[in-house]
Amino acid sequence: MEKVRLIILLAELVIGSWCNTLTTEPATVTKTFVPSQMLFANPERGWSVQRYSHDMWGLDILRNSTEKVSLVHINIDLSGYVNSAHIGQAKLNEVRTALNSCRTRGLKVILRSAYAWTETLAPDPKDIQIIRTHVMDMQPIYNDYEDVIIAVEMGMFGPWGEMHSSHYSTINTQMYYPIAISALKQVHSTYMSALSTRRSVLVRRPYYIRQIFNDSKPLMPNEAYGSSAKARTGYHNDAYLNSEDEGGTFSHGWSRDQELAYIHNMTRYTFFGGEAYGTPNGEYNNGNNAMLESKQQHMTYLHRDYYKPIFDAWSNSIREDFTRKLGYRFELKSLSYSKEVAPGGIFNFILKVQNIGFAAMHLTRPVNLIIDNGKTGSQNIRYQATLSIDVRTWTPEAGVVTIDRKLRIPATINQGLWQLLLALPDSSAQLQDDERYAVRFGNDNVWNADGTNLLVKDISITASAPGSHTNDDIFQEITSTSTTTPTTSISQISAVKIPNSLILSATYDIVYSYHQAFIDADNNPATGYFVKSIGADFLVENSRYYDHKGNTGSDWLWQQINGTVTSSINDHQYVWQLPLASLKLSITAASKIVFAGSKDDKENYSAVISVIINNS
Repeated sequence: MEKVRLIILLAELVIGSWCNTLTTEPATVTKTFVPSQMLFANPERGWSVQRYSHDMWGLDILRNSTEKVSLVHINIDLSGYVNSAHIGQAKLNEVRTALNSCRTRGLKVILRSAYAWTETLAPDPKDIQIIRTHVMDMQPIYNDYEDVIIAVEMGMFGPWGEMHSSHYSTINTQMYYPIAISALKQVHSTYMSALSTRRSVLVRRPYYIRQIFNDSKPLMPNEAYGSSAKARTGYHNDAYLNSEDEGGTFSHGWSRDQELAYIHNMTRYTFFGGEAYGTPNGEYNNGNNAMLESKQQHMTYLHRDYYKPIFDAWSNSIREDFTRKLGYRFELKSLSYSKEVAPGGIFNFILKVQNIGFAAMHLTRPVNLIIDNGKTGSQNIRYQATLSIDVRTWTPEAGVVTIDRKLRIPATINQGLWQLLLALPDSSAQLQDDERYAVRFGNDNVWNADGTNLLVKDISITASAPGSHTNDDIFQEITSTSTTTPTTSISQISAVKIPNSLILSATYDIVYSYHQAFIDADNNPATGYFVKSIGADFLVENSRYYDHKGNTGSDWLWQQINGTVTSSINDHQYVWQLPLASLKLSITAASKIVFAGSKDDKENYSAVISVIINNS
């Protein structure tokens, strides 16, 4: 059994040779990129620092600091407005000045407002309408500075805006008691009105999110990337890795594993960040566990300065890995492209990229392909095409993503050698030409000071190149031949446990070389082989049965299990009956199953299902 399989079919070779006699297409070549260990700033992710809107010190040194900081938490002190119907104009102007300071220095921002920044019981207004009005007072600022604000932490309730110890706490306004559901819903709803549909609010506890939406299920794939309130609600943890319940962050009645599984699924599509707290080198905040759980929870940002003794206890390599992997980190893997193409001809482009960071990119931005004549000043000529790609789908779980496109070369382009560049600029018109807000790929010898990434520099534009051509004079995408998310061809899936066996069934609409079922026995994505949001402890492949022996995550190392797998095929329906006696983990109603089909190094996956228990 192998993870990567090469299957060469004689029929394909024959057909391919026959087609080439009819149409001669330009030859393609392949370039492989070298990953880099370099530390650098990228927008909307990474280590963060905290500043108060009235004291925005030390911003100039952040991007070039050891931690390459590009994200600032701006705390807004509303203590002077507890009894005021509105936030004063002087305070609003102060916030605008703070945001301008970040914008001019290439920094992005997360905002939080609170009525006390020390341990004070119930500092918030007794009238919740004042809180709601203050949220709406900020709406013009949220709109005017949407380009630099990536999210807003809900704040408002209790000291530090940490959403406890409030007039609205569940039990008699006592320290550290949580906020009542009715108050949560009112203020959350106000934020949904105050913020653009392109921005989200981050809530202090996962439990609060479940209460706000009266739903114990995390954000689902079909809900993600939309403008609904649930799609625009994320999570922050200011007691990160503190203890089993994260200093009260996790709710009573849910185990740590249950909370982590919920967070794992939610944060695939929403921001998550926070600050560490506790005794250094503890059970949860030691460096090795911090790496594991930050990946599992898709951490985008972490406060650099708190709690510093925890980070000092980590090794240099772990701190540097956090600098690289907080949020997204995109690597170019390979590029297959037309070495030469005629003016007006078709340029073939197959780029493979991978996100090796902890999290996806959560805000949209264009993906621009640029051909450039390599000259400077007034002699520089560029053509740009925006590709039909949503970079938010470049998730860590997606693995290597293939971008397969054909583009039309302008008919009037000058013949000669041209460079091919890739650019992911900011989506806002105000920042799109600022290279500090462009995405840098994690490879050697690709980054340009203008915010582009060099793919190749020797594409030959020549009239003698073979292939069809037109008189179109626009550099544009003309075909999208594949997507990053394959169309599922696996249906009618089921998993039933009977007293001595597990029976799996799936219908495959096409013939695969390998028919698979991944089994997450303990319903814990932090153990086993990570695939489609589950941590697979076991694998069934064709008529064999395997136990995962590799490191947790993407380590494809399996050991065959003794025992007979009974398999049957009826048309395209595959049924496996697996003996349970040799398993090291029990199969329960919480166990998760994903079916997969693999052919020619391409894989399709089913939805995730749970096991049905039938003891009769």
